[in-house]
Amino acid sequence: MEDHPSTRQLKRAEPTQAASTPTMSKRPRPDVLEERSDLQPERVSESPLLLPSSDSSEKIHVPLAYGANSDPSASSTSAIGNNYYVFLSFRGSDTRRTFTDHLYHRLVEVGLHRPNFVFRDDENLRYGEPIADNLLSAIEHSKVSIPIISENYAASEWCLRELVHIMECKESRGQIVLPVLYGVEPKDVKHMLGKFGKAFNDRMHRFEEDVKQRGPEALRKAVDSRVFESGKFADGHEAELVNKLVEIIMRDQQHDFQPCLPANLVGIDDRVAEVMKLMDTDRPDTRIIGIYGIGGIGKTTLATIIYNKLFNKFECRSFLKDVRETINGKGIEHVQSRLISDVLKLHDYQVPNYDIGINTIRSRCTEKKVLILIDDVDCQDHLDKLIGGCSFMSGSRIIVTSRDKALLKSEYKYELKELNRKDSLLLFSRYAFEGEQPSKELATICTDIVATTGGLPLALMVIGSLLKGEEDERKWREMLKKFTKAPDMTVQQKLRISYDALESNEQRIFLDIACFFIGLDKRFAIYMWDDLELYPLSALAKMTQRMLIKCNDNNEFIMHDQLRDLGRVIARPVDKKPRKCSRLWDEEAMKVLDRKVTIMSPFGLSHVL
Repeated sequence: MEDHPSTRQLKRAEPTQAASTPTMSKRPRPDVLEERSDLQPERVSESPLLLPSSDSSEKIHVPLAYGANSDPSASSTSAIGNNYYVFLSFRGSDTRRTFTDHLYHRLVEVGLHRPNFVFRDDENLRYGEPIADNLLSAIEHSKVSIPIISENYAASEWCLRELVHIMECKESRGQIVLPVLYGVEPKDVKHMLGKFGKAFNDRMHRFEEDVKQRGPEALRKAVDSRVFESGKFADGHEAELVNKLVEIIMRDQQHDFQPCLPANLVGIDDRVAEVMKLMDTDRPDTRIIGIYGIGGIGKTTLATIIYNKLFNKFECRSFLKDVRETINGKGIEHVQSRLISDVLKLHDYQVPNYDIGINTIRSRCTEKKVLILIDDVDCQDHLDKLIGGCSFMSGSRIIVTSRDKALLKSEYKYELKELNRKDSLLLFSRYAFEGEQPSKELATICTDIVATTGGLPLALMVIGSLLKGEEDERKWREMLKKFTKAPDMTVQQKLRISYDALESNEQRIFLDIACFFIGLDKRFAIYMWDDLELYPLSALAKMTQRMLIKCNDNNEFIMHDQLRDLGRVIARPVDKKPRKCSRLWDEEAMKVLDRKVTIMSPFGLSHVL
């Protein structure tokens, strides 16, 4: 196997880790200091550092879901410098363990399986983070802010600063603001009366002048907008108010929670219309709709479009992507847990074994009206352990994608076929020419190359990306010759041409991703490749441009299953003994390592492994 000197990487990483560790401060955040009458409040301008503790959970943030990119102006190293979905501003001594806690956990539920969907400083904030800039930046990068204005809210200079910033973002950025009046009257907040006004007046002598002026003004603006009064909403039932706030967030921002789709879709509208006829959501029956076709034909893309179209019609939803690979890597229990967590809205539910898993699905999920997408199934046993014997509520829709038509027992099936000549040429041209008009000579060769792809979208995208920006007619003809020489090439053989066009270092990185790093943070792998002098940044840029890899919003590697399988076939040819292959994974790797330990033990070297 190729030498990846892990020991050298570890030694190299140590100084970096040490250097990046911030100096810790033992000073609590400003808002906590305000609650201690024997201490003077810190000035925000001093940028105090926070040492998180269970006593300082003042701010909760819900990060932006799918499709969000971090703003360059935000701190790249701070947990709260990224984009967020909801910012909760509240007075900890009033609502930390009551209303705010209930709302926080409900947001955790609706944010299932989205990494860092909910942020809470006592759990997630790095030691030594500067408070002022980061929390105000978090407000700026949120889509929704919920100020929970309680009796002692105005007694906190920090809460007032946040509210001022929230109202500014509403005016300048169109941020959604949903003020909650918790145990206080609108007139008291607006005119600083009663216990609310007294709390402000008793503390205002400690505030900076701008807060004394702008704080009450921000409170008036908040009350003048749509407010939710905890005592009056649903006769004071707080759970109903929590549910209403979550419902508003989810309803108004549905598109942010839907799975992402690739760009440059071609020839998809007619296919979507045909599958939607099979879905027929006006009918009250429960239906399983199967989409089948060869790998790389676009089954996942089509199923995702259908799922997104029906997304807001179902409260209980689950998107189980790449089931075959997930089960191979993490087991059927992982997928069962995901399904149960999604449908029942349980945070990170875990089943101990598959028997308990399917029994839980049958007993607790079947009385729900569900929308479930089970993507890339290759085994009847897997389907049986996910939805076998389940009686979902009338109106439920389950979408299953597979390469194997025989797995789909339902009467509702759709075969996804290759693109026609016109759509194939259009898709290829979008990747090869990026909307530009090619020369007459290249246009002719382009037509001939497209004819050899068999209308397979993945091949059209990968090969088009390979030729993007290439103006040398000879190279185009060379590529055409490769295809026409073997007209019966498999999908993987067609994709192999793009792999062969990579440099040696780029090929090594491609194989590493295919075998080890799919779904993992690319930054960890980059450290290793950089130490091996494989020049990963330029290599990854090229592979991304050529559609061989992608990275999601969490910096995790994504690779189409056909490209993944290609990489694994190259790394582990079937005609080679495992110990002679460049890369091994899963159980096979453990068997080889165990054998090496046995062989090396007599020489006293077993500790090396």
